[in-house]
Amino acid sequence: MCTSITRTDCRNLLTPEASITALSDSGVVTMQVLSVPAPSRIHSIQTEDPRRSYFWLQQMMRASGTNVIVLTRLSPQRLEQLIRLEDIEHRWLSEKDDPTSLEPTLERLHQFIVDSFASGGGHIWLDAVEYLISMHGFDATLNFIRSLADAVAGSEWAVLLPFSPSALDSTQIAQIRREAPVFETTTSPPDTTGIKDDVSEAVTAPDTADAQETEIDGIITPGVEVEPGLVLLSRIPEVSLSRAVLQRRMEQWKAMDFDVSDLLAALVMEREERYARYVEYEEKIRRAVECERRIRELEALGFMTDVTKLRFRLMQLTGLDDIEAILTRLLAEAR
Repeated sequence: MCTSITRTDCRNLLTPEASITALSDSGVVTMQVLSVPAPSRIHSIQTEDPRRSYFWLQQMMRASGTNVIVLTRLSPQRLEQLIRLEDIEHRWLSEKDDPTSLEPTLERLHQFIVDSFASGGGHIWLDAVEYLISMHGFDATLNFIRSLADAVAGSEWAVLLPFSPSALDSTQIAQIRREAPVFETTTSPPDTTGIKDDVSEAVTAPDTADAQETEIDGIITPGVEVEPGLVLLSRIPEVSLSRAVLQRRMEQWKAMDFDVSDLLAALVMEREERYARYVEYEEKIRRAVECERRIRELEALGFMTDVTKLRFRLMQLTGLDDIEAILTRLLAEAR
C-alpha cells in the first residue's frame, strides 16, 4: 500500500507504521508503508540468515527514526559490516576487555535491558538467543525471555529477538513464540531500487523506468571470463553506483556462488559510503577469483580434500589471507 504526501508530512509519520521515501514524477514523496513493532511488546524474528534481518532493521530505523540498541555476539568490526554503528547504541556480549563489551550473563543482560526501559523509547535488538541457550541452557533462557516480556509492558520500548529456527527443536520454538510472538519482517531488498540517495539528487536525475533500465544494462555487463562460470566484472564508477545497480551486481556475484550477505547493508547507505563498501567487496572478489585459479591447479595435482575445503571457504569470502598462504604452501610442495 502506498500513499503520496509532502516532505513536511513525512516527519510526522510514526509507528506502528513508518515509511521509506522516494520521489515520484510529480515531485512529491511517495511513501511505502513499513511495519514497525509497537512499544511495550517483545517479539521473536525467525530468520535462517540473521545477517539479512539487519537489512530490515536498518530500513526500519531510516523509515521511522526510532532509537535502536543492538546487543549481539558480533564484534564491533563484524557488526559494522551489517549496520552503521554511528546510528545505534550497541553492546558486544563478550568477556573481552572492550569499551562496548557487556558481560553475557543473564543477570547482567537483564539488568542492562530493564535499565534501558526507564528512559526514552525505541527498539532493543537482542541478537544472541542461540548463544544464550548454549551458554545458560534453554529453560534459563526461556525464563529470561518471560521476565523481559513482563518488564517491557508499559514502557516505550519493544524488544526484538532474531533467531534461526533450525537451531532449535519444534517444542522450543513454540515455547519462545508463546512468550515472544513472531513479528514478520521483509528481509529482502526488492523495494530499494526506487529509493534515491536524497531528494535533491532525485529532482535533477532522470527518474523513468526506461532510463533506469538503460543505466543498469549499460553498466552491469560481464567482463573477462577466467574460468567456466567465474567471471571478472568491470568496475562500476561511483557516479553510476545507484542502489539498483549495486543490487544487480550483487545478484551476479551471488549467481557465481559468492556470499554477498555482508554487502546488504550498503543498499541503505549514502552514495559515498556505498561506493567505498562496494570497492572493498570487489577487491575480495578479485582475490577470490585469483585463488580459484590456483585451486584449480591444486585440483589438477590431485589435492582433492584440500580443494573441497578451500573452495567452500573461498566462496564465503572470509579468511582470504589464510587461503592464499595455504595455496602458496601447497603449490610449493607440489612443485
